Amino acid sequence: MILPVELSVAELDNMLATYRQMEVELRVKLESLRSPLEAKYGRPVILFIESRTKKAKSLIEKARRYGWPVNGEISKHIKDIAGLRVIVQHLDDIARVVSILKNRRDLRLINEKDFVRSAKPSGYRSHHLIVEYDMYTADGAVSLFAEIQVRTVGQHFWAVLQHSMMYKYGLEVPDHIAENLRLIAEETNKADEKMMVMRQAVSKDLETDQIRAYARHLAGILRRLEAPMAASPVVDPGHHFETMTILELSFQLGRRGMHPQSLRPQELSRCSCCKAPFLLHEEVRVILPRIDHVQSSCDPVRLCNVCYSLVLPVLRWELAPVAENSRQQRELEEAGHLNRKFQQFYGEKIQTPLLTRLQKASVAMGEHLTVCPANLNVGAVTLLKAKLGDGLSVQVASDWDPQKAELENLSFFFKVNYRVVGRLAVTYHYPEIEWDEFHEPELVEPESFGYDELELERIFTQIDGALREMRGALRASAGG
Repeated sequence: MILPVELSVAELDNMLATYRQMEVELRVKLESLRSPLEAKYGRPVILFIESRTKKAKSLIEKARRYGWPVNGEISKHIKDIAGLRVIVQHLDDIARVVSILKNRRDLRLINEKDFVRSAKPSGYRSHHLIVEYDMYTADGAVSLFAEIQVRTVGQHFWAVLQHSMMYKYGLEVPDHIAENLRLIAEETNKADEKMMVMRQAVSKDLETDQIRAYARHLAGILRRLEAPMAASPVVDPGHHFETMTILELSFQLGRRGMHPQSLRPQELSRCSCCKAPFLLHEEVRVILPRIDHVQSSCDPVRLCNVCYSLVLPVLRWELAPVAENSRQQRELEEAGHLNRKFQQFYGEKIQTPLLTRLQKASVAMGEHLTVCPANLNVGAVTLLKAKLGDGLSVQVASDWDPQKAELENLSFFFKVNYRVVGRLAVTYHYPEIEWDEFHEPELVEPESFGYDELELERIFTQIDGALREMRGALRASAGG
């Protein structure tokens, strides 16, 4: 039975006009959140906002589909007449925005459905809030309902495509199309999770002492585990990790004979590295202790996704079968961002030009050139030590330790036969980046190094002079 429309056209238009007013007001309030969130987190959290008010035809069709009369009580049945959608960057941004909306005093939460953690059978993911909003119209104060959806840009991409296909097939979507859409939704969610972890890894200092210290501690544990298999080729350290929930971890430790009182649930449900808490059903990376070590080692390795992504590259380097004389170079390669920039500057502007001069001189004079590896001295680091025969020694030292410190200002000291002939001060200038209205990064000023080019050329000229003196001395002795 088709229920009649009890509202006149004028009454229906007036009601929808009120909802459109609410839509505009709520959209303005949601838009106002974008700048504070970007300022707080240093990146765009809300990418864009969409909104709509149902049209009269759509409203009537939905009411008839559910058997509701189209009268003055229609808003009690249909609470999404006005709808807004907030599109955010990452999965954890959904919780941030939802928390803000739930704590607002001008909105009252009526209902909530979390389709992010528990996706619909179709694969659809989004967080839905039904809120009640007080507003003032030309006819006085009213309270109306609205639906606010919060989803990632990946979830939005999937939902838009799924919606277009639903339009094509109506409600009778072929099974193979529905299954493919569900699989694509799973892949989209995995991509969302990976992008979130990558963002967390980038925003976290990759070279903190905490990460390095824990990774080296963990490398010692893995060396002991690999000791019985020393004859076998070294496997990737990721092979030692298992993925399981904290509940599964507790069960596994119990099966291995660990007494329940030694499990320490408060500690067990935290990351071994950063100490961030886990949910009991959250999957983490685990290295279980060997059965013969259960009693003595009751603290299994538990890593969150962020720490796992940071620790694993360090483990691969620590456990790689590299020669000792190449370890220094590997440490330089594993240095932090700022160190890598200075290493690049040092290699291009100082080490390569200097070694080129010394090599040409060694060929011309028939003297053997010896280049010693860098080493740490008291109060300074010797980055380069080169000997040309027995007559000339050239050294480059610095107050910069490439293995540890990240400095924006440092000095290079040049020595000829252990006498300082010059000092070069270098300052790193960070690139200046601004975000345009489409949230695209725009490079305003590229990164650069500030140093006295004339001073560096003077030092190289003085070293060239020492080479000429050595060449003249050799010729004089040969002539004598």
